[in-house]
Amino acid sequence: MHYLPNHSNEKEMLKRMELDSIDDLFSDIPEAMRVDRLNLPPGASELEVTREANELMQRSKGGGDMPMFLGGGFYDHFIPTIVDNALSRSELYTSYTPYQPEMSQGILQALFEYQSLIADLLHMDAVNTSMYDLPTAIGEAILMSNRINHKPLFLLPEYITHDKLCVVENYIRGSGIKVEKVSFLKDKGTMDLDALKEMLNDQVSGVYIETPNLAGMFDPGALRIREMLDPKIVYVVGVNPMSMSIQKAPGDYGADIVVGEAQPMGIPMSYGGPSTGIFATSMKHVRKMPGRIIGATRDSEGRRAFCMTLSTREQHIRRERATSNICTNEALTSISAAAYLSTLGKSGFRQLGIQLASRARYLAERINELEGFTSPAFDGHFFNEFPVNVDRNVCSLLEAVEKRGVLAGINLTEEVGSLKGIFTVATTEMHTHRDYEKLVLCLKEAREVVS
Repeated sequence: MHYLPNHSNEKEMLKRMELDSIDDLFSDIPEAMRVDRLNLPPGASELEVTREANELMQRSKGGGDMPMFLGGGFYDHFIPTIVDNALSRSELYTSYTPYQPEMSQGILQALFEYQSLIADLLHMDAVNTSMYDLPTAIGEAILMSNRINHKPLFLLPEYITHDKLCVVENYIRGSGIKVEKVSFLKDKGTMDLDALKEMLNDQVSGVYIETPNLAGMFDPGALRIREMLDPKIVYVVGVNPMSMSIQKAPGDYGADIVVGEAQPMGIPMSYGGPSTGIFATSMKHVRKMPGRIIGATRDSEGRRAFCMTLSTREQHIRRERATSNICTNEALTSISAAAYLSTLGKSGFRQLGIQLASRARYLAERINELEGFTSPAFDGHFFNEFPVNVDRNVCSLLEAVEKRGVLAGINLTEEVGSLKGIFTVATTEMHTHRDYEKLVLCLKEAREVVS
């Protein structure tokens, strides 16, 4: 509970602490580090704040107000009503915070089902109850790789988003771990395996690859990397879980750790969060995994029950043995993903994946028919997102399209400087044929007015 004291309370508290002023309370903080006051406007009433918030919301536009083809890890999928209904059931209530051991049987079972579904999806032995999101899952995978083999160098693909790289750099700061980037093939948009081979040495802790990657392309190199690596090097694969409906599972080609973003599975985009970071590993490395695992057991009367089987945070075990200081997970959004997968079932999940892939191919062909556009920009296969090359300034083009009422895609040049003139377009089952026609028309018109 937050408490804001009034002036009389403030005097009484200072007296109890035998201090003369608030400045004395913060005397340990150097003068240079102190802030006199925050640059905030005067306080307002609840009515005034509500009125201003409503005015701001009216100026905002969402996916329901204009066709949106943004992707980059977050996708606008249909969420069946039953998903929200499942989250509101009393079995999932707990009288204590859901990252502690003292959880209700309902939420423990739901998280157990989440783990089981994701393990089946990825063909991995063990899944934790989630991380915050994909970037933090990557950061934790790098730290885990170092715990496994104590090597200081980790290799990342050159095509990795800025937000992921920033999180990774913060995670490894002070750990002694360094990261280096592996270049990609300019005509394929996938990792250069020859460059990777040259970078492998006895200092490498692990290798990370994404498929689909930043450009939306499936990376066939993912199937071959494990055989290139020394057995002691940890192989980490990042996936869009929706693509598991049509592509080979990472567990089948030797991944030691698999990470992903579960947002596409029943979790609203919500301005970029909260979401759920998927984290899976093989059984031989499970005790090095961060987070917590729910297991099935029997109670004192022989009935099926669920319990916290593994919890490696510093609050539950000796601090020096903790594999992570992450203080919580995304329990509720993990349950959303479990409810979503259960609702679709295997056949429904497969059918949706085929639909997403076919929709993307249709849209890519339509854009490729336009003068000045090459779609896809690279030679290869993609899922529901694909790269487009245009003979105009990408930033100006996307701004011109937005003015016409469409969010056309993500500028990859801003993510990877060497990807000149390329942006990605993502599509889902939420788009209509009219949305596609409007996008194509706006791209054509925008190219004619920008240089």
